[in-house]
Amino acid sequence: MLQILGGTPPWTPGPTGQQTAPKPAENRFPVDDPQKASQSAKPTFDVAQAKHDAEELAKLAEEIPSGVDQANKGVISKELNDRLKRIEKLSKQLRRELFP
Repeated sequence: MLQILGGTPPWTPGPTGQQTAPKPAENRFPVDDPQKASQSAKPTFDVAQAKHDAEELAKLAEEIPSGVDQANKGVISKELNDRLKRIEKLSKQLRRELFP
């Protein structure tokens, strides 16, 4: 049957009895190729805005434990949900700015 398909399958050794080495993978992304990654310019971001966002994030995070304590007592405030959403939004924004 292999003769019908055109010879030996590709996973068998070559005619000399030795297998050929696999081809190296091509680097399709700049992070895969260190030379291309170093050539690209690092994007700049607004340091003042990032610092402001980080401070706001820290302030909001400090308020969460008291809201969780109230939730354990059966009182869930809308403000807790709003703060958690704002924390999520700020953290995503900071991550995009710092790690594009």
